[in-house]
Amino acid sequence: MATAERTGRASGQRRRDLVIGDVLDAATDLFAAKGYDATSLQDIADAVGVSRPALYHYIGSKEDLLVMLVERVSQALADVFAELSARADLEPTEKLTILTEQLVRQRAEHPSQFRILDRSEMMLPKEAGEDHAAARRRVLREVVAIIEEGIKAGQFTPVDPRTAALSLLGMCNWVAWWAKPANGVEVQAIVDTISALARQMLCVPQVDGAVAGPADLLAEIRSRLDRLEPLI
Repeated sequence: MATAERTGRASGQRRRDLVIGDVLDAATDLFAAKGYDATSLQDIADAVGVSRPALYHYIGSKEDLLVMLVERVSQALADVFAELSARADLEPTEKLTILTEQLVRQRAEHPSQFRILDRSEMMLPKEAGEDHAAARRRVLREVVAIIEEGIKAGQFTPVDPRTAALSLLGMCNWVAWWAKPANGVEVQAIVDTISALARQMLCVPQVDGAVAGPADLLAEIRSRLDRLEPLI
């Protein structure tokens, strides 16, 4: 009986999480199209396909949606990055790839969520605003830690870790403003491209698996120029 009850509760929580995800997506799309003030709870209920009373089962106000965005976008990401940074079974390059892929995928699949949260910082309730700011600081701190680890291990080019972290986060976050993927294949293409760019930006250049010296880099440049010349 206890097992059945736990299974039922877990199933109910999963359904609730899915519905809240749909509500957040619909609400942020409407906020982006109509503006926060002009969007009503009835508009959101209509977009999700539920009645307004049913919507109240999940949220009580538009302000609740902003608080949920902080929890699901800012704080959840900070938690994931903290766990990733602490993992001893992964190399810094692997951590860089994972954090870039996760961040870009979230921005590409739910662009309105990030855009609205970014635009609405001044409208957040005091506590939620403080939580959002703290989560952003945590994300930056964990990315800096991963970059510092990579530099110390000789896997990343010696650069200023904070500047590199801010540049990486800016590149990933900007996806929410320009990307309009039509399907999962297009999302994956964006994820793969920006992940590769992140590695090229930070990782020590290698040739055939070994760290490249100046002569190796010059040879690689000449080889690429030779391949490009017929195309010009």
